[in-house]
Amino acid sequence: MKKRIPPFFFLFFAFFYSIYAQIPSGYYNTTNGKKGRELQIALNQIINNHRSISYAEVWYYYQYTDLKQNKKIWDIYSDQPNGAPSYEFEYRKDQCVSTGSSEGKCYSREHSFCQSWFGHTQDAPYTDIFHVYPVDGWINSKRGDAAYGQVSNPTHTFTNGSKFGPNTYLGATGNCFEPIHAYKGDIARTFFYMATRYMFEDGSFKPDAPMTNKSQLKPWALNMLLEWHLLDPVSEKEIERNNKIYAIQKNRNPFIDHPEWVFKIWGNDSVNPVQITPLPTPERPYISWFSLTDSRTIKMTFSKPMVTWTTENPLNFKIGETVSITSLHTQNDTLIIHLGGLFSQNVTYNLSIENLLGQNMAFLKDTVVSFYYPYQIEQKPLIAWTFDNLSAAPSTSRRISADYHLLDTVSSATLFCNGFYQSGDFLCTTNNTTELDAFQGTILGDPRPNPKEGNAIAFCNASANGKSVVFKFPTKGYFNLTLSMAVRRTKSGFDTHSWEWSLNGEKYFGIDNSSTCPLIIGEYVLTTLDLRDIDEINDQFNIFLRLTLDGANGPTGNNRFDNITLHGVSIDFNSINDRKKREKFFTIAPNPNQGKFQILHNGISDYIDSEFVLFSALGQTIRKGRVSNPFIDISEQPNGIYFLKMAQECLKVIKY
Repeated sequence: MKKRIPPFFFLFFAFFYSIYAQIPSGYYNTTNGKKGRELQIALNQIINNHRSISYAEVWYYYQYTDLKQNKKIWDIYSDQPNGAPSYEFEYRKDQCVSTGSSEGKCYSREHSFCQSWFGHTQDAPYTDIFHVYPVDGWINSKRGDAAYGQVSNPTHTFTNGSKFGPNTYLGATGNCFEPIHAYKGDIARTFFYMATRYMFEDGSFKPDAPMTNKSQLKPWALNMLLEWHLLDPVSEKEIERNNKIYAIQKNRNPFIDHPEWVFKIWGNDSVNPVQITPLPTPERPYISWFSLTDSRTIKMTFSKPMVTWTTENPLNFKIGETVSITSLHTQNDTLIIHLGGLFSQNVTYNLSIENLLGQNMAFLKDTVVSFYYPYQIEQKPLIAWTFDNLSAAPSTSRRISADYHLLDTVSSATLFCNGFYQSGDFLCTTNNTTELDAFQGTILGDPRPNPKEGNAIAFCNASANGKSVVFKFPTKGYFNLTLSMAVRRTKSGFDTHSWEWSLNGEKYFGIDNSSTCPLIIGEYVLTTLDLRDIDEINDQFNIFLRLTLDGANGPTGNNRFDNITLHGVSIDFNSINDRKKREKFFTIAPNPNQGKFQILHNGISDYIDSEFVLFSALGQTIRKGRVSNPFIDISEQPNGIYFLKMAQECLKVIKY
């Protein structure tokens, strides 16, 4: 039976929607022109496949979805909207262990669409917060798996006026639970959501539950809930809860956003299609910069303002078994992450980030940022290859200049894939023999004020295994260097990245713990190459970095690189204390060398009278003595890395 809906109903909901709703731009674009079951199917395609959480996480998220302004649990079975309830629950403190023998003891997780009706003890419907409300535990147990309904002669009346007893609604049978009028609309819109969300995933649902046939409502229940939907219009509480659940599950209850659509599916308005103006989808926020600023702190900035409680939710971050996140704090546009646990020195850590929501209601793409432990100082971006206009094969350039320069003093940076400076000679063709190409890029890691997705450079094909690309750039005026990049690899693409450095493009030295190859397949990952421990490449007119790729196992396997960015710290603008400390430093020159070098004090040759000890890379003492002049000769020693300790400093010596 279809109900006649008074016209003021739609005017009221349109007014209410325009004031309160916060719907992501473009979220319901595909509903335009739909009606009846066709509209229900369109909504199902929008809200299905939501992010499922664990049952334990439901407890955690109640602090965001179901707290009153006084920070008490919003229990729809005991609340008195127009007066003081008989009792209230403290979040977490009053969670049920056992339900007790009367009201007011604790709150539990109530499946308003009963668990016995859908048969799941896990998975999506079991933890879907849209229908799992926090309610008085004893009342929850009294309701059991009874229907909602109309009670004329209650066997029990609860403190806020909710009732339990025989169901007297036309067509219903058995006992039922009747909430107070203020929450009947909440229950109705919850059931309309469940009927839409699970309409194609109800194979295990009961075909003859008290209110439903699988996911769909029985005729008497539909009629009653349509009445309840009119009786109790959408409240600010529901809108706020809908927005919060969207930030958790990444789906919405469309009948809270558009209450008029209930009757376009199940009511007499179902003959008229939805008419909306399709809107563009909002731009996703992204991580614009991050750094480990001390031994226990990560700072991260975003391209857009974020919903604070999502950036400060520890469940949205994962870093490893021995390392933990101890606190999260948002300050202006920067997230400050404090770390705890056991770190290993000189190790790259991967921080997984997911489910962060921008204030424009667009989600940050789930991603991973990598950092080398420990960082010592914040770096700023200096130069970058963003590949915005890179041509696809066979026109891909094999010599590519950096296209972003933060400072004029850092320029003339070039990427070689053409055999120069001991780079590989990459083939660029139109078929599966190509080893160099351009694909769609990303804004991840783009250092520019106005980032652009553009293109990315792609190294392809197992035939390129063992080939190298070389970056040539100046570091004059800068130290504490790192190279960040967004990397995407396919399943059959290169799984090994080996990095080396050189001062002349001829003799290269390996960089330990230097892999920038992401573990994740098919998504761009922001990763870093830490160069801070290589003092020789600081403050140079030109240095060379060589990346060798390996491990691809097919002609179409590839690695894509975008937004390759050099970061560093200006020597001129470093702190006074650091300058004074640096003035005491001794340095080796030339370094690397062929066994004969001099020791410089404060950058110049000077008379030095000091004891020294020379160690091998394994820590074995090679020579002890006293420096009587600035020169030391170790020509008789084999090529390799040595350490010279003097004046309480340890200098690295590279002989080749």
